[in-house]
Amino acid sequence: MAPKVVKAKKLSTLVDSTKLLKRLKLGTTKRGSKDYDPTAVLKCTEKVSKATLLLQQRCIACHGQTVRDVVGKVMDDGRQYKMADLRYDVKGGRLEVLEPGSTAGAIPKGKPRADAPLAGKPLPKASLDEFFKFLQCQLRMEVREQTGDHLELPDKAAEEMWPDVQAFITPNLGATERWVPYHTVLGVHEHFLVESVHSRKSWTEYQRFIAMFIFRAHCKRDLFTKAELPDMEKASFWKDPKAAFKPGGPMEKSILQYRKKTGAPLITSCFRIIPPRVLKDDDANLVRSITDRSMALVEVAESAWRLLKDKKKTPVQRITEISKLIQEAPGCGETWAKMLTVCIDLAYPSEQFLEKQCDVGTGAAPPLRCLLPGGGSGDRAKDLKTLLKSVNGMKGGHAKHFWTVLKNAESIIRKKFKSLPLVCAQANTKTNSMTACTLQVQLCEYRQFRHSIARHKYGLPEDEAMRGEEDNKATLAPENFVELNAKKKCVEFYIPLDDKKIHMEIPLKAVGNRNMVAARVAEMCFLKLRDGMAKKDVEKFRDSVLAGYRDGEDVADDSPAWLECRTQLSHSSPVVAFQMEGKDGKKFPFQTTEGAAGSKLESERIARLCWVKLKKGAKKEDVIDYRNSLYKKRAAQDGSDGQPSKRARS
Repeated sequence: MAPKVVKAKKLSTLVDSTKLLKRLKLGTTKRGSKDYDPTAVLKCTEKVSKATLLLQQRCIACHGQTVRDVVGKVMDDGRQYKMADLRYDVKGGRLEVLEPGSTAGAIPKGKPRADAPLAGKPLPKASLDEFFKFLQCQLRMEVREQTGDHLELPDKAAEEMWPDVQAFITPNLGATERWVPYHTVLGVHEHFLVESVHSRKSWTEYQRFIAMFIFRAHCKRDLFTKAELPDMEKASFWKDPKAAFKPGGPMEKSILQYRKKTGAPLITSCFRIIPPRVLKDDDANLVRSITDRSMALVEVAESAWRLLKDKKKTPVQRITEISKLIQEAPGCGETWAKMLTVCIDLAYPSEQFLEKQCDVGTGAAPPLRCLLPGGGSGDRAKDLKTLLKSVNGMKGGHAKHFWTVLKNAESIIRKKFKSLPLVCAQANTKTNSMTACTLQVQLCEYRQFRHSIARHKYGLPEDEAMRGEEDNKATLAPENFVELNAKKKCVEFYIPLDDKKIHMEIPLKAVGNRNMVAARVAEMCFLKLRDGMAKKDVEKFRDSVLAGYRDGEDVADDSPAWLECRTQLSHSSPVVAFQMEGKDGKKFPFQTTEGAAGSKLESERIARLCWVKLKKGAKKEDVIDYRNSLYKKRAAQDGSDGQPSKRARS
């Protein structure tokens, strides 16, 4: 059955159920989406095939996404997609607005433009030979942009491809900051970090690590240098970096002053971020979103630093745990994890964090499928390793030319940047030893190149073979789907997966009619389904979580503790951990464990009660005693010996 098309003005009235998690996560709602429910799904129509190339591209990019995801998104032409653009495309019939949670289906096939030089001819399939030619052109552009030198391409076929690669890369240079060269360390943002952060001898290694995360909160070089760096060079800043970004703090004042003086952008155009409306003044509101994100990333950085220095773990274990830590942080996710783990890998080349494996995003999935025999296994991590082995094992033809060109290019790069060891470390590749990280990044660039030649040479909206599944993890956020159904007396959700909707209910009676507890169970189940667990296994997980519910004192439904105190499901021994700031301004960790509390729900409930007490100014030692008393009380009520099953940690 086709999804119901909803008129924009009436869409918000259809969402009768209370969005429990969405109500708490106000920071995820985008400004400017007044006419449409932010969670409404967009669908491309047949009219797209008759539109201009620019309109085709942007409507296809909107297909299957929510209003929240596309408003503010930077399209392929480097322009930001605005609410006015969405209204225009809906009015023109190129996009339809569907109910939240709907499935948009397949994208309508576009018709080739008659004015394209190769219109009507079939687009050749992607191949490893073409990939190696593309990489040679990437290296030529990198050498030209970074050194001004001309890199010879002995491969005649690569030389013939050069004009097409130029046409692809040129619009992505300069202010758009969208092109990624072969050596990631020479990307606009990465190069800046090497020169301005990692080479700063006046800072300690720890300070350079934290500064890397601060810059990544916005990725604007001028903003970092002129507004943030003066404060960061003061000893007082490093006593508590997070505190400097608090509302009304020195960083907020500096950034706001910079904005009013220069009028310059405060976030890179690569980011798809529209700040939530918390302040009336536009500039003040934008600055607040940056300082809030900076505080969150500083907290993540401090935890990541401890993992980085844990020498008991292997490099792969450390970078994997850091990636999970970033993904679980508020406002972050897979994209932030990939971006920051690449930065960490570049800063510590001797660790070889991403040499053999790395996170594989949706951008690299279609090229993997196109370049592997039979389309690969479908397991991205496994397929990347398989392709990496093939790429490094090829010795003839265009592959041989590539390794020769790479050697010549790296010799020029090392000579140019001999004063920057981190650049020289990456520009020192052994023959037939491309890293997993480099391959993953270049697959994403190759995919965009394929789309470019499809548009400009063949008159097609895109290379359909390179059209991959969109990364639904941003769209499939629990707060967009988890609802209270008062009539059925449950909290429920429908999650669209594999062209069907999976329904799950959490009966309120199973949790003492506590709406927010039921919502937390629903969120955990939603995440399990989204991450690939079978429904029957999620139902078992749900039942086991509900079995651990015990009635007891809890915080108010509108308390921020519901957001702060959540079980880390990826942790081998599930814990609820958070950081709190004492009266002296110093931060300290606090946690509850499932083992000591007896269940996930009890661990979260006890953590929430402790969080509120700490927030009100109670001493950590007193709250630890309070927590342990709750552990013992629960154990006694469950009929045990009154002792926590595992040693409680602070």
